[in-house]
Amino acid sequence: MVRVLARGGGDRAGHADVSALAALEGALAGRPVDRPLLAPLFAALAADVEQVDVSTFLADPGRRARIYADLARSLRVDVLVVDSGSGWDADAAGHALMADLLTRVRAVVPMTLGVTLTGPATRGDAQAVLAAARVAAEAGAGVIFVREDVEAPPDGYARMATPLWGSLKFFRAVGVLKVPGNGWADVVAKRGPFLPCVRSAMPAPHALAVVPGEAVGEIDARCALVTHTEDLAGHVAVRDLQSAVARLAQ
Repeated sequence: MVRVLARGGGDRAGHADVSALAALEGALAGRPVDRPLLAPLFAALAADVEQVDVSTFLADPGRRARIYADLARSLRVDVLVVDSGSGWDADAAGHALMADLLTRVRAVVPMTLGVTLTGPATRGDAQAVLAAARVAAEAGAGVIFVREDVEAPPDGYARMATPLWGSLKFFRAVGVLKVPGNGWADVVAKRGPFLPCVRSAMPAPHALAVVPGEAVGEIDARCALVTHTEDLAGHVAVRDLQSAVARLAQ
């Protein structure tokens, strides 16, 4: 097992901005990481902190920024994922809300921020995905999770996604391709300008996706980041969030 070391800022969380991004960039370049970074998904679960419904919470960037900042200070997190896949990238209003949220969180949380958006194979519109990615990266997201929900990529997927990865590199954001299963094996096996996010170890640098509530299991030396397959909302109570995050480090 890979032991998760203490953060560079001591025992307190929230001091991983430059080092986390640099570590992920290094992993993309083939350099080994000292330990896998932690990027738990609790953006929707955070609504339970103030006992409001998720849709109301996700529509309020001010409230979200405040709650995320409070949680980031109490949890051992390297990448604060402020959206786990709410669909914010579907329209212009969502773009504006996400930019506002990222700006607010950046002002109070000194760590790498991440967002999730729908990938071009799932959405069927590579240009729309590219536009959403640019919005997030320009607003300060350092890690962009590109989630594909289809079982296998369409023909020409690599060509379709090339402008996306190039744009993220330009903005110095790391792309993480999150895929559902073995149908994507050919895509993730080819070393590219993104970290493939899978559910088991692989020989190339990768991110590991853990099903909420399940044990992490063995983490090999090429794993650069550990996250969840989906938001913890509906899987754990908010009072158990700290222990759920801690399990990613085991």
